Amino acid sequence: MTLPATRLSWKTLPCPTLRESLDLSLVFSDAEGEKLQLGHIPEDMDDKWFVFFEDGWLYFHRSWTGACIFGLRFDGSPGGVRVVESWASRDEEHYKSIGAESERELIVQLIRTRLLS
Repeated sequence: MTLPATRLSWKTLPCPTLRESLDLSLVFSDAEGEKLQLGHIPEDMDDKWFVFFEDGWLYFHRSWTGACIFGLRFDGSPGGVRVVESWASRDEEHYKSIGAESERELIVQLIRTRLLS
């Protein structure tokens, strides 16, 4: 059994106060929701993301700096779990935005390749 990633599994900085809502609309099955809660701990320096689940939120941190870049809040739904709130950091000291649409696409890619594969 894989142990879930926690805030203490990797170096992390506090979540930014400067954020922009991403209005991300995603729904996952219960089984996928369980996988999401396991998070992701990078295995090498080429993997730029550390992801963990805490208090209903999935947090995406850059592995090299520990900066928190994205947050997704989940809630149960009749068909599984769904994203009910999402944001991207707008703290330019730690992250340069690539635009909300590209960030939504990046989150979906990270979920698919790091958490559900």
